[in-house]
Amino acid sequence: FNGAMAATMTSIRALAPARRAGRVPSPRLPRASSSCSSEAPNRQTSPPSSSSSDGIREGRRVVSLAALAAAAAALGSPRLALANVVGDDAGEPTGLDPAGARPRLRKCPATYNCVSTSSTGGAPEQYATAWTAPVKNLDEAIAQITAATLRASPDARRLDQFETEDGSRYVRFATLGKLGVDNVEFLIKNEGIGDRGWDGDEDQKRDYLVTYRSFATTVKYVYPFMTPVSDLGEQRKRMERIRAEVEWPRVGCEIEGFCDNDL
Repeated sequence: FNGAMAATMTSIRALAPARRAGRVPSPRLPRASSSCSSEAPNRQTSPPSSSSSDGIREGRRVVSLAALAAAAAALGSPRLALANVVGDDAGEPTGLDPAGARPRLRKCPATYNCVSTSSTGGAPEQYATAWTAPVKNLDEAIAQITAATLRASPDARRLDQFETEDGSRYVRFATLGKLGVDNVEFLIKNEGIGDRGWDGDEDQKRDYLVTYRSFATTVKYVYPFMTPVSDLGEQRKRMERIRAEVEWPRVGCEIEGFCDNDL
């Protein structure tokens, strides 16, 4: 027995330097024979050391911080963020709402970063107030809104433009958003706001009604979280920048200061 134990200890000493370097696992001691001890082998395992537990907790913390860092990058840098996010490749269709009896823009899908003058009855944060265009004709309206959009978003480009059956004018732009490519649509109606029975409308009855929608073309998620990533209100902010450039009033906001907190 003494000889066997001596040989085992010699082997352990020989392997110790390599084990400390992390190259080989620790050898298991041979089970004592019945001739050396009458006690049953101890099969209990010792609980993990405090350093091991700290390592596990630290690993979990690093994973959580990595996920949060990816989310922060997605919001902070549009071009770099695209490498860290997963998109819904189905995309959101553009153009007019096929379900509308009269030409109108589409509503905002529930999960998209979006604002639309057509999003009535849905999430309040997705509804936006229409504008009026105090111009002589629709050609002038399209020219002014195109110039204002390009000033507010210098990287924007016009993708589509057409006239509807009732003479309204549609135009669509693409621009870089917080999480990828965004679209901005305008449908300038060949009509005014109509008679609402209010004296304040007298100067705007003949102004053209301007409807619009601004939206991210896809929904983005940061892995492993499967909730849509917010662009922190960028769609609404962009439309306000465009309106500030074109200087068109909002419908229902004819009284100065009445709609300061509304788009």
